[in-house]
Amino acid sequence: MNYGVKTSREAVPFGLLFSLWLLVSAALVWTGWPNIETLAGWDPDDALRLVQLRDFLNGQSWFDTTQYRMNPPEGAPMHWSRLIELPLALIILILRPLFGQHFAEIAAGVAVPLLLLGWITYMISRIATHIASREAGVAAALITLSSGALLIQLRPMRIDHHGWQLAMAVLALTTIFWTEIRRAGTVLGFALAIWLHISLEGAPMSAAFFLLLGIRWVMDPREGTRLFWTIISFSLCSALLFLGTQSAGLYAATYCDTVSPPHLAAIACAAAVMLPAIHFQFENRNIRLIFAGIAGAGALIFLLSMAPQCTGGAFGELDPVVREYWYSRVTEGLPVWHQPWRVIVTLGAGLLAGAISWGILNARFGGSKRQQLATIGYFLFVGIFLSVLVIRTISVATAFAIPVTATLVALLFRQYRQAKHARQRIGLVVTILLLLVPGAAVSSLVRLVPEVTVQGSKSTKVAGDSCQSAISVRALSALPKSTLFTTFDMGPMILAQTPHKILASSHHRNAPAMRDHIQIFRSNPDMSRQLMKARAIRYLALCPAETELQLYARKDPAGLWAQIAKGNVPAWLEPVGDMGQGIKIWRVR
Repeated sequence: MNYGVKTSREAVPFGLLFSLWLLVSAALVWTGWPNIETLAGWDPDDALRLVQLRDFLNGQSWFDTTQYRMNPPEGAPMHWSRLIELPLALIILILRPLFGQHFAEIAAGVAVPLLLLGWITYMISRIATHIASREAGVAAALITLSSGALLIQLRPMRIDHHGWQLAMAVLALTTIFWTEIRRAGTVLGFALAIWLHISLEGAPMSAAFFLLLGIRWVMDPREGTRLFWTIISFSLCSALLFLGTQSAGLYAATYCDTVSPPHLAAIACAAAVMLPAIHFQFENRNIRLIFAGIAGAGALIFLLSMAPQCTGGAFGELDPVVREYWYSRVTEGLPVWHQPWRVIVTLGAGLLAGAISWGILNARFGGSKRQQLATIGYFLFVGIFLSVLVIRTISVATAFAIPVTATLVALLFRQYRQAKHARQRIGLVVTILLLLVPGAAVSSLVRLVPEVTVQGSKSTKVAGDSCQSAISVRALSALPKSTLFTTFDMGPMILAQTPHKILASSHHRNAPAMRDHIQIFRSNPDMSRQLMKARAIRYLALCPAETELQLYARKDPAGLWAQIAKGNVPAWLEPVGDMGQGIKIWRVR
């Protein structure tokens, strides 16, 4: 049945997709050049990833991801995978002999995120083409390349792992629509394994993929082939990725923020139950349901019995002080109700457009198209649910919404071509534009609403940002090489732009040092001095407008920073003056 969407399945011309990608890439490089030429990146994770990459290229072991310039002399254990650094390292190694280290790093930082953007655009366009038409594929490419929720993770110098997580999520969704079942299952397992190897943030959505395949198999044993190959690929790839990055192998320490031996045991348990069950093709649906239940329950029992500390998640055993002063204030990891309303409506516009589009199309479609729409709707609404709980997952949910929105755009475009009245055509054009760039449309409306701020807050934010900029921080290189004490977010920039060491940053495995970091700021000056002496800290380098410092001044008025902010500088701190763009320096006597 045809409900107004062209049934042609010809792929979108590659030249068109390439041209659109090239145009957007050039715009992103142009607008982001200050962050590119200084190698500043976009947040502390980008800066620290650059530091990790340099350490790797300078000879640090593939198996050792410790950041030795943080928390000296022991170093700070990191949970990041080296896998993400391989394409960056390859580009640098090729270009460094020709153009030097700085240019090679810029080229790598620009190329990898933009190539991921191009790949993701291509995959999302193919999904939309498959479930609708070539017109929908073009619309999907346009929406992808203008989506703020996606571009924020895929712009030049965004070299953290979030872009790769997004790519693996879209690849996994793409395979659901492939007709070559064995290949589809193999690639799906591969994508999910890499996603979880990069970050266990992908565990809930990975579970959603297995749940869908499991339900399909329980309802129809012929659906078992895709699930069978997904399990095999996922199990083998998970094991290979773990053993290929852990020198201790199965004796490696257990962590709750990355795949560890208990996770591999849970995967093996589920595979040991499901693979024979699928192979023997039980005709009785209840038997298949029992096997699926045993596999899921068995995997959970294995995981929690071997790693009971993971019951509370990756941050379940975080130090209470660190949780109160740091984790509970990392807004990207918090539910939607803890976010500023402007962020919610701007980033959530794409999800709203997708949800509305799905409702309209679901009422119009029938047959196989409705089944495909139901499949992508399942992942869309799971993504929306996860985004409500953890806002940083909104990029994946937005990517899943785009093919649905693009399908409605294709339907409306066909109606536009058939419309005879000017008023109807204008209404359709406006609707199509709103669906193509929902975030931009909502953002324009949001700007019309006056922002309520305390007096001076706007100028304070600008001052704080410039103070912590790469150029500003680079001035600290003039100080004697030593351990500097600074705020969590400024620390990685100091590592990336200077030869100095720091105590801690916003990376939770370094929790003991993070606790000392917090305690130095909030304790009375005498106690702070003892902690700084124990940590061999020689200088304080601080931007007074930084949000973290404002927290200490408000919560701990008798603490070290609150006293400094009031002008009561302890005698054991010698003012050195300002460096960079307003960085206050004190030397520990």
